[in-house]
Amino acid sequence: MNLEIKDLTIRLYPKKSGGRYINVVDSVDLNIKGGEIAAIVGESGSGKSFLGLSILRLNPPDVSKIVSGSVKIKCLEKNDELDIIKLYRKDLPSVRGRLISMVFQDPNTSLNPVIKIGEQITEAIFAHEKVGKLEAKEIAISYLNRMNVDGRARFNSYPHELSGGMRQRVMIAMAMVLNPCFLIADEPTTALDVTTSLQVLNLIEKIRLESNLGVIFITHDLSIAKNISDKTYVFYAGQVMECGKTEEIIDNPLHPYTVSLIKSVPSLSKDYMQGQRLFTIPGYLTNDDFMPGKCRFYSRCFKKGKDCLQNIPLSLNKINSERFVRCLKV
Repeated sequence: MNLEIKDLTIRLYPKKSGGRYINVVDSVDLNIKGGEIAAIVGESGSGKSFLGLSILRLNPPDVSKIVSGSVKIKCLEKNDELDIIKLYRKDLPSVRGRLISMVFQDPNTSLNPVIKIGEQITEAIFAHEKVGKLEAKEIAISYLNRMNVDGRARFNSYPHELSGGMRQRVMIAMAMVLNPCFLIADEPTTALDVTTSLQVLNLIEKIRLESNLGVIFITHDLSIAKNISDKTYVFYAGQVMECGKTEEIIDNPLHPYTVSLIKSVPSLSKDYMQGQRLFTIPGYLTNDDFMPGKCRFYSRCFKKGKDCLQNIPLSLNKINSERFVRCLKV
């Protein structure tokens, strides 16, 4: 199994922008194999979730446009090899859920509040499989049980009758019920407490090992990326700033943005002086940072120089066979 994204560029046309656009995803390359977990990390607004939506072409077509690139999936178990970008919209339902599924950030807005969870899961089964109601119910119950939810007891529950952690596990059951080859998890622990977050992360790890599932894990939490992912893509203003093995990136960050991200995370192992302020990255992400023809992190970078304005890093520089950085100063 393999999911390969090459040179993916997507333009976003904000409403009332007078035709102006930003490349919210810009020349992105990503490769993930079955059984791997790849983390996409970066601060809010950097385009991480938009990239996840774009893989399944869920980005709104009235305000966005795919300019270039490919999203190729090879799933030999299901005898499929295709480029999602080239598919007609009428053919996309055959990919969504069956080959690639997505767990969204907030189960409160993803689950229909007036439909029982069992019915919502079986709806996905009926959309792709020719099975009867009883068989679909048993499949849904078995997947709920697999996600540590009492399927038979909770099948007729409404979302509001479940805790936040249980709702998120229901979302994972819904995503996995068709046994996809790849899973996109968009910050699935954001609305959860620490203990419940750990349970959800352990569940994703368990599924990955049992099903040889490839996972794209979108997060702004570097500690989560360190604990769950095999490799990491550091994302800023629509571009990959640095990528490689997670352990190497966390222990030896090279791009100034990655260095700044890690420094800004509080740690129990650090000795803080009384009255000392935590490190913060100066400035904030704006639409101007998405403009082409410039280093996107320049205005906030502690290593910036005049040469950064004259020689724009148009692509990632190869450090070794598995490590790439987009910076002139590395």
